[in-house]
Formats: sequence, structure tokens, C-alpha cells
Amino acid sequence: MTRIGFTGVGAMGAPMVRNLLAAGHEVTVWGRSPSKLAPVLEAGAVPARDLAEIAAQDVVLGCLLDGAAIEEVYLGGLLSHARPGQLFADHGTYAPQVAERVAAAFAERGARYLDAPVSGGPMGAVAGTLVCAVGGDAAGVEQLRPIAQAYTGRIAHLGGPGRGLALKLINNFLVSINFVAAAETAWLIERLGLDPDAAQGILYGGMADGAVLRQGLSKALAHDYDAGGMSLGGLVEVQRNIAELLGGAEFRSGLFPYAQEVFAAAARSEFTRHPSALTRWLPGAPSIDPSSSEQ
Repeated sequence: MTRIGFTGVGAMGAPMVRNLLAAGHEVTVWGRSPSKLAPVLEAGAVPARDLAEIAAQDVVLGCLLDGAAIEEVYLGGLLSHARPGQLFADHGTYAPQVAERVAAAFAERGARYLDAPVSGGPMGAVAGTLVCAVGGDAAGVEQLRPIAQAYTGRIAHLGGPGRGLALKLINNFLVSINFVAAAETAWLIERLGLDPDAAQGILYGGMADGAVLRQGLSKALAHDYDAGGMSLGGLVEVQRNIAELLGGAEFRSGLFPYAQEVFAAAARSEFTRHPSALTRWLPGAPSIDPSSSEQ
């Protein structure tokens, strides 16, 4: 058992906490929105009065929303309580440069900070099958590995601070493009009058198959746009970091700008919708079902 402090108990963080509890760890939680803590408190987590109580635990983990939250919680709160040899790791997605700054600040206090973004969505968090790309000190990665087994199926060390996030942004580069491809596929299937079930049966067994296609296409064809923990707005924020990553690498993608444009147009109208709702905002394409009721 490890005494763990956890911040960022949202769509991804909550099932991660429940899996940590199920694995026998003692988990103390803190959130900027205390109302979100109720489900994990019912599962056995202990509420913290402040970030000092979180930092008092053996290891501190988090799954915060973005870079602004990372800087607020880690640099503005946890850093002053960090102890030499203590491990801090956050599983959120944000800019690699932020991770570099945070890791340097914790290193000055003799503590380790890892950027450890996860992929697999809320379903993967519940199942404990997330994949985790980690940037930072190698010894810290080995310290994290047995703990993160509670909610991950695979962990890889990518190098120094920010390197885990670099790969996660590449992952989301692919996710963004593939969600738009799934939306266009759904629109074409309906436009051409093809049987949706038969079409999915073939596409899901061929070379085009994949997790994003299955989730995006099936929900789009069902006109199911419920976010379910994966919102359009969340990917739009991440896409800004992807654009910066591509620019820093002096790489000009022919696909990503179009995908980013579609996401941005959709998010301006329906910020919380699932990416399957992209079918409604494809350039030049009418809504699949403009008269349908909201899901």
C-alpha cells in the first residue's frame, strides 16, 4: 500500500482513483471543484482540506485539465510542500514546455516531477487499460510504474521532461484527424444511402478499422452526440498545443489544419459535444439530421 495524494478527479481521474483504491492504496483527494469528489469519497477516498494535505502523502498524482491548471496546482500550491525524494506525476495533457518548467522547479527542491499523460479515454480509465507515456527522471518512472499498474496496461519512458507529452500530442494529432475522417465516413454512408449496420460490419473488419473509427462512426451514425467524458472542447484545447509542437518541429502537416478547422467550428457551436458531432460541421456538408432532437 502507498499513501497517494490525487488531484484532478474528473472523467479520467475519478476511475483512476477508484482503481487505486481497489488495488489497496490509501488515496487522499483534492479538487478545485469539491462537488466532483463525491463518487470517489463514496468509494473510500479521503478528502483533503488543502493541497498541503495532498503533498503530505508519499506520492502525489494528478490528472488535471490543462497547462494553466498544472501551473496553478503544482507551482502555485504543491511545490512549496515538496520533500526531497518525493514523486509527483500528472496524467493530464498540456504543453511540453510547461512540464519542463515544473520539473525544473521540483528538482530544485530535490523532488521528482513526471509528465505522464495517458490515452484510452474514460472507458480505458475504468477498465484500467490506459497507456501512459512518461517524461522525466528514469528513477521516478520506476517508482511510478508499480502504482500506475492499477489503471494502466502499458507504460513507456520517452526521455526527459516534456517527452511524454510530446508523444501524447502526436497521439492526439492522430486522434483529431481520425475523428474527422470518421465524421466524413458517417456522412458519406448516409448520403449514399448505404445500410449503416452492414457498412460498419465491413469497415470494422478491414484495414481502416481502429478505436477512433469504431467510437466516432458508430456514435455519428446513431446520432449520439453525448460527450460521455470526451468533449469536443477538450480536444480543441489540446490542438493548440499540437499546432505549437508541429511549428517547433518545423513540420507542415497537410491534414491537421483541416481537422483543427472542423473541430474549432464544431466547438464554437456545441462545446461539450462528443467528436461524433463533427458530422454537423463538415465544410460543405449539410447536417446529417438537422431536425433530430438533442441526445
